[in-house]
Amino acid sequence: MASDKDDKRGSDDKNSDEKEKPKETEFWEVERDLSALGEFIQRFLSRQKRWLSPIFIAGESYGGFRVAKLARKLQQEYGIGLSGAVLISPAMEFSLFYGNDYNLTSWVTMIPSYAAAAAHHDRAAWAGEPGNFQTHTAAAEQFAIKTLIPLLAAGDTFSSEERRIVYQQFADLIGLPVSLVERHAGRIDIGVFARELLRDQQRIVGLYDASITAIDPFPDRLFYEGTDPTLDGLDRLFAGSINSHLRDTLGVETDLSYHLLNLETFKAWKFDPKGELKQGFMGAVDDLRVGMTLNPYMQVYITHGLFDLVTPYFSSNHLANLMKLNPEIRSNLTLKHYRGGHMFYTWDDSRQQWFAEMQAFYQKAVD
Repeated sequence: MASDKDDKRGSDDKNSDEKEKPKETEFWEVERDLSALGEFIQRFLSRQKRWLSPIFIAGESYGGFRVAKLARKLQQEYGIGLSGAVLISPAMEFSLFYGNDYNLTSWVTMIPSYAAAAAHHDRAAWAGEPGNFQTHTAAAEQFAIKTLIPLLAAGDTFSSEERRIVYQQFADLIGLPVSLVERHAGRIDIGVFARELLRDQQRIVGLYDASITAIDPFPDRLFYEGTDPTLDGLDRLFAGSINSHLRDTLGVETDLSYHLLNLETFKAWKFDPKGELKQGFMGAVDDLRVGMTLNPYMQVYITHGLFDLVTPYFSSNHLANLMKLNPEIRSNLTLKHYRGGHMFYTWDDSRQQWFAEMQAFYQKAVD
């Protein structure tokens, strides 16, 4: 039988846990996160007296997911009309990230990015004129939708000869051995592609930018055990830059660490308040569709890097084709992609092209 002392110790332990729990954890969930943004924007507009100004929102990666959600939430719940929404390398439907024997779409939305990376490293059998990226990626897009999806969906009903022909086309487009494509039955994971494309050189390509390569530290091991050259490989560069900017330029004095990727937050993030849904089932495209119909004047711009394997550009293209937008507002949606990876704007040419595009986008949105 527990004593009063035991009860007090248990209560103290509980209070101690609550005290140690960071206050910001209450914001580590989808709806609270969105509400915090909505509340901030609403207060900013009021304090700065800018309610009648053109309002744009922009977000990158998971921030693109936020923008798609906010396109509806800001207008429906906060009374904030938007002139435009910009989604940069967005993750809009998490179900597209996890392919298996039954979820087929993920496998095909990766193919154009594989093809672009293979062409960049001169490993692809060019579709059309050698060096023409647009022709090659367009061929990969058509192959993904019109050839590979039917094969994967048909299962064992395709003959071995029919499968062999498709696998050879696949291998030519993405620069991998046909034997590897056959072994994986046309389901090539980004980790497999990243390691196998340049295996003969003992190099891997980056997941966030497949144009970047690094030496494979364990080339003889069955599974890749190294780091991603576009995440861990560049972390020290970005960490040094942001910490220098905060302290030397902005004069921020703090002993707190700036995390480019906070794994504690990532692991603790709640994708549904009731715990009924997990990351693989969260999506934002329906919210974007509603936001666009609520405001038929809002312009939407979605952009990706061609070599990004984490949030592949063809996922957004594919989703846009499934949105069933009314012809009156379909022209409000622009999809434009550039050479580069997840942060394609680090490429000088891509950044300059995008800058010019965005100038035109903003002008169109306020005209």
